[in-house]
Formats: sequence, structure tokens, C-alpha cells
Amino acid sequence: MSFHTLIASDIDGTLIPEETTVIPEAVYTQVRTAWEKGFLFMAASGRQYPSLRALFAPVADQMAFLIENGGGIYYQEKLIYFNAFDRDTAIQIARYVQSVPDCEFLADGAWESYAIPKSRAFVHQLEDVQKLSVRYIDNFDAFPDRVMKIAVWCPKGSGQYEKPFTERFGRCSRIAVSGSAWIDFSVSDKGSGLKAACELFQIPQERTIAFGDNWNDVSMLDFVARPYIMESAAPALKRRYFNTCSDVPTTLKKIFKKF
Repeated sequence: MSFHTLIASDIDGTLIPEETTVIPEAVYTQVRTAWEKGFLFMAASGRQYPSLRALFAPVADQMAFLIENGGGIYYQEKLIYFNAFDRDTAIQIARYVQSVPDCEFLADGAWESYAIPKSRAFVHQLEDVQKLSVRYIDNFDAFPDRVMKIAVWCPKGSGQYEKPFTERFGRCSRIAVSGSAWIDFSVSDKGSGLKAACELFQIPQERTIAFGDNWNDVSMLDFVARPYIMESAAPALKRRYFNTCSDVPTTLKKIFKKF
């Protein structure tokens, strides 16, 4: 199937509140409408593929998934694009995070994630809150070969760690706050992932739309022709973009009416 327009949307804080796992029925309705009208709807998230596909189960075959903040693209259950860390670099980052008090890492592969949990609270966050597919390992010898993203959980607040992490690893990784308690390390970003999606699906950049709410969405919002920032976003982000959005399904409905 060919598509004339790409619509990408962040999930947490944009389509649904942070740390929730239920997509509103109105979103499914608009994904179906997008498919029928020749738009490619893409969930663009730092989450892993199984978690995203489960969220969108009723419409998963009528959309695409940009996973791990641009690290990979799935379409109709096939991984059609990926960009991963060098294994040694991924281990170096994870080892350092593991040494930082009150921080824990989650190394995301194409299908499942890996962790060496230091606390029961982190296990609860992964299994009960995020509902992720996680393989718990005992040491770094069991680290995966292909890591698309390293997510760092900072339960005391992510903002205080962005600067020191960037100073240490900014030359070998993109680092962005992705939530009140999360910071992401990656070799890709959502913007480069959308660029790859446009090339794969032969959609011109001028036919792209995106919705986001946080700093890890900036590369995506800067790439597309028509960016929307959520009204709940930080003031600095809202000053950066002209279009604001309070409810993605309602905005999509208005967009589709024009076609």
C-alpha cells in the first residue's frame, strides 16, 4: 500500500498520560481513518516494539512503529530499519549508570530489553507500570549485541542528571529527557527515524505531520512540515512551535476533514 502523508505521534504525555497503558478508543478510530485515506500513522516512542504493539493491538497492522526514539521501524510485524550502538559503547554507558546512586538502566534491543535491577521499585516500574518485556541479566557479559537505546530511570527526577550525563557521553550518544523520571541515550533520534521512514515509504518531507510534548520529540518536530506541540509541554517548547494541541484525536479529525 502507498501513502501520501506521514503522521507521527509521540505516546507518553502526548496520546496518553505518562505511565499509563490504555489508548483511548478515539485514537484507534483516527488510525483507521488515516489508513483508509492514505495517511501512514506512526507511533513514535522511546518504548520497545512489543509494548507499543500491545498498546495499539486493534489497529497494529494499519500503522507503523518508530521504536526506541528512532532506533528502529516496524511495519506489519517486520523490522524494516534499525540503528544501534556499538556494543562496547553501550556497555560503557550502562556500567556508568549502574554506578550512579538512584539511577537504573534499561538496554533496549529490537524485541526485548535487558536490565540488572538494583531495586524492587525498578522491577515494579518495568513490569507493572510500563508492562515491558524484560530479560534480567546478572552481568555485562550477557549484554545484547544490538542495543538501540539505553533508558535511564531516575525516580528522584531526570532533570538533574541531563547535564552530567551529557558531559560524559555527549560525544558518543544523543541524550534527552524523555519524562519526569527518564533520560534516554541513543545513536538515533526521532527526526532521523522519520527521515528514514519517509525514504522507505517514499513520502516527501513536505507531507509530514508530528505531535510531541517533550525534548526528545524536538528532532521529530523540527523535521516535519507541520509540527504540533502539546499544550501541557514546557513553556520553552511551546514558544518554539506555532501549532499547539490539547487532544490528538480531535486534531486528527480536523485534518482528515480537509481530505
